[in-house]
Amino acid sequence: MLATFYIILPLMLLVALGHVAARAGLLAQSDWLGIERFSFKIMIPALLVQAIARSDLSLSTSGPYVLTIILALLGAGLLTLALRVLPAATVDNPQLSSMFQASTRWNGLITLTIADQLYPENGLIMIGIAMAFLVPLINVANISVLSVLNASGFALLPILKNIAANPLILGCAVGLFLNLSGIALPWAIDQALDMTSRGALAVGLICIGAGFDLRRLILLNWKVIWTVGIKFIASPLIAYTLSLLFGLSPMQSLCAVLAVATPAATNGYIVARHMGGDAELYAIILNWQLVLSVPAFPVLIYLMQGGG
Repeated sequence: MLATFYIILPLMLLVALGHVAARAGLLAQSDWLGIERFSFKIMIPALLVQAIARSDLSLSTSGPYVLTIILALLGAGLLTLALRVLPAATVDNPQLSSMFQASTRWNGLITLTIADQLYPENGLIMIGIAMAFLVPLINVANISVLSVLNASGFALLPILKNIAANPLILGCAVGLFLNLSGIALPWAIDQALDMTSRGALAVGLICIGAGFDLRRLILLNWKVIWTVGIKFIASPLIAYTLSLLFGLSPMQSLCAVLAVATPAATNGYIVARHMGGDAELYAIILNWQLVLSVPAFPVLIYLMQGGG
């Protein structure tokens, strides 16, 4: 178990560094926002381009793996939406939409880091494959649910525009094009991408730490517990069961479980704020997920590796 803890220790240290640096006021808030935007729009897409361009995207190899994650996230979403049978006074639509987002969104940056620690040769590739398919799908699903629950009306064109402008999706699209076309990037461009992507994981994790707010952990209710339970218990169980049914390799199984158990992405807060969701509830759930992922990830890795 101690060995699995050491796997995520570098991740924890980078998040802690970002939190301490932000609270110490080493950078202005506007500077942190600039770093986060640069990481999101430049560094992480560069990482995805390289990882996906070099991966094996054949359906026979990747199909069952991607389907496992999709079905597990679908199960998580349905478990959340099932709460709609409760009276609105118990859980209203804005709250439910934020719970749906927090149970189905995942911060691929965290999963990329852990997978890279576990499988230095293929970890980034495995998560990159998942992101290539899931980033567009998850965005469509979440924006659609928010549109319906919060009565903002479902409109396909704005959803498609939002997806098309997402830097992560653009990075996935470029990687897919290079992979499927067989086109190789010129050496200089490939090296520039490589240099840019090397710091993506570290910078992204530092930004996550900078945005972490301990004060939100004071706020805990059944909605937070339900959503966190789906993230760390229900979703991994569904993914693990499906991985057995589909005969996934140990690496694919573990990557699938880690993907669905990864804390939600921070962009869900912005989506909730602009589409009538409960943004504060989303932020509270996200902070709890980040804290509980510290013990959850080592336990999941330990169990998935046979407890050895």
